[in-house]
Amino acid sequence: MEKFWNNLKEFFWNFLNGYGLNILKALALFVLGILIIRLVTTSVKKNSVKSRRLDNAASTFITSLVALIAYVALALLLVGTLGFSTAGIVAAFSSVMLAIALGMQNTLSSLTNGILLIFTKPFQSGDYVDIGGTAGTVKEIKLFSVKVVTPDNLTVIIPNSTVLSSVITNYSRMPLRRLDVTLPVSYDADVATVKRVINDFIKKDKRIVPLPAPFFRLTEYGASSLNFTLRVWTDPGVFWDVKFDLLEGILEVLRKNKIDIPYDQLDVHMIDPKTVLSDSDGKEA
Repeated sequence: MEKFWNNLKEFFWNFLNGYGLNILKALALFVLGILIIRLVTTSVKKNSVKSRRLDNAASTFITSLVALIAYVALALLLVGTLGFSTAGIVAAFSSVMLAIALGMQNTLSSLTNGILLIFTKPFQSGDYVDIGGTAGTVKEIKLFSVKVVTPDNLTVIIPNSTVLSSVITNYSRMPLRRLDVTLPVSYDADVATVKRVINDFIKKDKRIVPLPAPFFRLTEYGASSLNFTLRVWTDPGVFWDVKFDLLEGILEVLRKNKIDIPYDQLDVHMIDPKTVLSDSDGKEA
């Protein structure tokens, strides 16, 4: 029995004098490192979410980036604790990353553009945008792509490289959006009456803001009509509802006040072929 204990002590002594102590240190460092990384990432996430300058996408990206850097640092510390040379590992890792970068240029370009999108924030989730001719509501902003849902409920995935190389129109960025309507009326209409009727009508719509003040003036003498221009300001969220209601309401108001809206007419003059032939025969004679 005594021999057994002596052998066991010798085994542990040799273990500690060899790699055993390094392994125990590495295990302790691993546990402590995981706890520290979790505390740091949790703190970063809370602070970034509270920040008014960062949205959810930016907050998630920063938290993921901090976690990635922390895990790489922990891995290098563990390798060094076990007695391996970190210089060779770093060199090999750099070579692998260079090969990956050369083979994934387009992907890395989208990743870089995704980071730019997150921090420059030309739009955010929920905005109604037009990206290179694709119009819809932004649902997700990821590191590699942007998800847009069109008004007819189609989901469009646009690579970030395409997003930043396209013209972006954000209809939701500003608190107000201007609505323009061109209104043609008959030359027989009284200008003062038209202005009074339309101004009274738009004052009843509470969705149209008083400032900037609505604009309604005669702006053009058309070929067959007096063309008025109506410009009002409203919330972007109700823009289309206001536009359609205005078009329908204006038509009804004009009809009630007997103000005509002219439309193009085509007059066709019928000529008797016999008359044309007789006239041509007379000229020849």
